[in-house]
Amino acid sequence: MTAPVMNNRKDSFFKFTTERPVTILMIIIGVVVFGYISYQQLPLNLMPDMTYPSLTVRTEYPGTAPEEIETTISRPIEQALGVVDNLVTISSISKAEQSDVVLEFTWDSDMDKAIADIREKLDQVFLPKEVKRPILLRFDPTLDPIMRLGLYGSKTLTYLRYLAEEDIKRALETVDGVAAVKVKGGLEEEIRVELDEQKLTLIGMDIQTVKNRLMQENVNLAGGNLKEGKTEYLVRTLNEFKTIKEIEDVIVGTWGVVEVKVKDVGNVYRTHKERQIITRIAGKESVEIEIYKEADANIVAVAERVKNKIYGTPEQQAFVEKLKNRKEKPEKSEKQDKSKKDGRSAGMMQKTMTNYLTYGLPEGIHFTTLSDQSIFIKNSIDEVKNTAMIGGLLAILVLFIFLRRIGPTIIIGLAIPISIVATFAPMKIFDVSLNIMSLGGLALGIGMLVDNSIVVLESIARCRDEGDNLIDATVRGVREVGGAVTASTLTTIAVFFPIVFVEGVAGQIFGDMALTVVFSLLASLGVALFLIPMLSSRQSDTLIKGFDKKSVSKEYILNFKSGNISDSFTGLSVFAVALRGGKEIFNVTIEGLFKTLKAIYALIFALIKQFILIVFNLLRLISWISGFLKRDFLPSDIVLNFSSRDSHKYGQYINTIWPKYLVFNSTLDLHKEFIRITNAFKEYSILKRIILLPIVIMRYFLSIIKYFFQVMFELFFRFIHASILIFGIVLNMIFLAGKLLFSYPVKLIVDSFNYVYGKIEIIYPPMLRKSLQYKYSLIGAVIILFLFSVFVIMPRLGSELIPE
Repeated sequence: MTAPVMNNRKDSFFKFTTERPVTILMIIIGVVVFGYISYQQLPLNLMPDMTYPSLTVRTEYPGTAPEEIETTISRPIEQALGVVDNLVTISSISKAEQSDVVLEFTWDSDMDKAIADIREKLDQVFLPKEVKRPILLRFDPTLDPIMRLGLYGSKTLTYLRYLAEEDIKRALETVDGVAAVKVKGGLEEEIRVELDEQKLTLIGMDIQTVKNRLMQENVNLAGGNLKEGKTEYLVRTLNEFKTIKEIEDVIVGTWGVVEVKVKDVGNVYRTHKERQIITRIAGKESVEIEIYKEADANIVAVAERVKNKIYGTPEQQAFVEKLKNRKEKPEKSEKQDKSKKDGRSAGMMQKTMTNYLTYGLPEGIHFTTLSDQSIFIKNSIDEVKNTAMIGGLLAILVLFIFLRRIGPTIIIGLAIPISIVATFAPMKIFDVSLNIMSLGGLALGIGMLVDNSIVVLESIARCRDEGDNLIDATVRGVREVGGAVTASTLTTIAVFFPIVFVEGVAGQIFGDMALTVVFSLLASLGVALFLIPMLSSRQSDTLIKGFDKKSVSKEYILNFKSGNISDSFTGLSVFAVALRGGKEIFNVTIEGLFKTLKAIYALIFALIKQFILIVFNLLRLISWISGFLKRDFLPSDIVLNFSSRDSHKYGQYINTIWPKYLVFNSTLDLHKEFIRITNAFKEYSILKRIILLPIVIMRYFLSIIKYFFQVMFELFFRFIHASILIFGIVLNMIFLAGKLLFSYPVKLIVDSFNYVYGKIEIIYPPMLRKSLQYKYSLIGAVIILFLFSVFVIMPRLGSELIPE
């Protein structure tokens, strides 16, 4: 009794996929929605985030030899830092005026904590006073500038440098995600004091004295606070130099009873610092601006915000273009501005829409983008995406060649996009970015995403062939292969998932790819066990209830007589097939054009009929007004019959397009409304007629307005109907022409595949019997190939971390 209970439990579980299709569909839609939202939030990078567990402590000691550097700096630092946690190796490089101590840590080390420990240990090292403060250098590929901008123009290099540092740099540093902005090139301004050594010697003064006096006079210090009752003032000492004359008038000493000023022993003038970097754009010197992003910021998003800040958004550019056009026509623009909006709101809007750098640049100065990592990243990612999409389409094509049925191919084809979209949600949870490796993992997994679905669908089809009904075949088919499908997926996951635990650069590079493959395979397993059975258990006739192709007339305008080509091409040459297909395509085109003209003719015929009715009704209305209350508003029976007829001598086929297409109820409704108002008016007494006359006239007027609105809706409906009909004709014509154009090549491919596959099916059983008959020889051959690969081919292969 135990076995049936187990089977019932399994049946009840798998029946859930067939008896609750709406639940399964809602779950799938929810997963897809969350996956799409996660996809929009995933950061876009070229490569996965990589960190190297190494640090360099650089210390500079001007004017010393390598031996002295090693003795006074390198060895004390090595001894102090040798006890840092997770340290693997420590080494030093001592050269003239510089010491580099290199520390390498384990790959799982927290580098932020390591940096804090190193700084703490460095504070305990006693170095000579002339030694500069040690700095920590950390190699990180993400620390390179994401953008390099060029500023050039007709102004001087000094002005360009000043503009870049004072205005542009400060504006770009406020952009979200920007960590730092560095300015290079140009001429950096400085005030230079050149002393006359001969004069200093004559008065017995040295350069250091002059330097100290200048430092003492150029101060800006806090002076404490000053209390006055309940008020407290902050006191500052402001004595910075503002002009060159102030520097020249500084007293540096005395010579006898004479005060010696700076201008007496030297010259003070404005100049620029010594140039170390020269940048040029198109052969002309310029200023370079480098943009650095924050550690956790997305390169593409930050670059986009920086470009919007510099060049403006498309909306801002369009607004500025309108401003230029308004300036060309000032009188017209002023009138429009006064009539449309208040001046203050217009000014605020203009300030907002022109808040980008290139708009405020002086005339003759221009920006240009020298390099932008985001462009390369986006192009690389888009190329991988396109490759993955092409791979998915080819996978579906191969499925169709094997299955040879549209329905199962579509059902299995759904597993690819659903599994891919569902993968983005766990990628977001595990902080996996969209990069070449993760998208490569998706592309790698596309071919495996349909494996589970194919096995499940083929199992269901086998159960149907064995006589089960649709629901029973679905439940039994999934139950019989569910365990095998799960086991095969888990074995593939067992190959990729351990890559996540690999240490070093290899683990950081291939970890995203491994996680992406694991997530996509788990998603495909869920799709195969739940969505595929639900779709397979749906009857096609339940999707379109009450629809019968026989109920559609063969003369209906969307039914093409041409385009029916035989499925068999046996005995026909390539030239005969091409000739026959070309003839059918020509017939389809001619028939489609003829049907389009018919639809246009039907529309024109309906418009002419409605126009005739409008003219007649206007004439009858004028006639009725001229003889007010003396004759009834009664259109002739011929016109009423003309309005209600759905076929005419010159448009009998129009009824096959759409029944009642030529029937216009507006005239009939107007006739009935006027008859009702007139008959009611006649029943009143003369006094009541005089009193109610304005109301009756208003009712007639409202009836006329209602008539014209009804006419507009009737014409609008026929125009929309004709447009949809013509679109359907063109679409059907293109479909039939494409079917005729590709039917023979597709059949040729399928027949060739069937021929080759049939030969393989014939050859394989004898080969298998031979292999079983000579099993020891087969095992020996496999061992020889294995040894040859290991000892001959493998040593010849190169080894690299990543491809060149």
